[in-house]
Amino acid sequence: MKDAPLISIIIPVFNAGKTLQSTIESILGQCYKNIELIIVDGESVDNTKDIIAQYKKNIDIFICEKDNGIYDAMNKGIIAANGDWLLFLGGDDVLFNSEILTSIFIDSNFEEIDFLYGDVLFKSSSLKYGGEKDYPTLLDSNICHQSIFYHKKIFETIGQYNLRYQVLADFDMNIRVFQNESIRKKYVSKIITLFNDKGTSNSVLDKYFYSDMLSVFQKEKDFNNRSPYLQRYYFYCGIINLCSNEIMLAFKQIPLSWIIGRRKLFYFLFTFKFLLRILIRDEIKIK
Repeated sequence: MKDAPLISIIIPVFNAGKTLQSTIESILGQCYKNIELIIVDGESVDNTKDIIAQYKKNIDIFICEKDNGIYDAMNKGIIAANGDWLLFLGGDDVLFNSEILTSIFIDSNFEEIDFLYGDVLFKSSSLKYGGEKDYPTLLDSNICHQSIFYHKKIFETIGQYNLRYQVLADFDMNIRVFQNESIRKKYVSKIITLFNDKGTSNSVLDKYFYSDMLSVFQKEKDFNNRSPYLQRYYFYCGIINLCSNEIMLAFKQIPLSWIIGRRKLFYFLFTFKFLLRILIRDEIKIK
């Protein structure tokens, strides 16, 4: 039997009192026992701290202080972690079953791997999301960080989460991982986590991420302005510009998402959903 590596599971929380207990129980119920549990609380004002107190003996590291959002909390977890592998869970996510960590790490040799990832199951629809990625396909759809085991050396190589991106710093992290050919990646066809797909990242647009990434990708030698891999970036940049009253720029970007890429009809129809929200004054949050 291979030595079981230490896995640091980091949970950044803020006012997660309704769901945190289920998250913790899914970790404590693992057959795999070489786990370091780290909770980083941004000074919750609900009953989160009471729940944490109930599990005090099971929590290896507890940090409670003001932070600058979820990725700042995740960075604090990175600094505190002692594990060989780091997994980040939200305070409303749960590990898929009690055997998932054992099925991946027991009797397996990942000495030549730095980035190990699988799939998630959406809580709202029970749909599986994930699959194996390469750099271009990653640009079209991110890998949920709840399904990724990052070897600790990754953060020494490419740095921590970029706090410029309040919603999609995990997407930025994964793009940097796939841009770096020295980081060795492996996909395992397993559901890692039951993922809450109704969280912040699904209701807020990250304006800096999309504008920065579009600018970077347009300069890459493998892409051009009509590359199908830029479809989502044109769409979201266009919506963000539309909400910011940059009408002319928005009307240049949004139609590009209708004519390039593999999801032309999706983005065409998605445009009208956003337009309807704007017309009925349903506020679209942009950070």
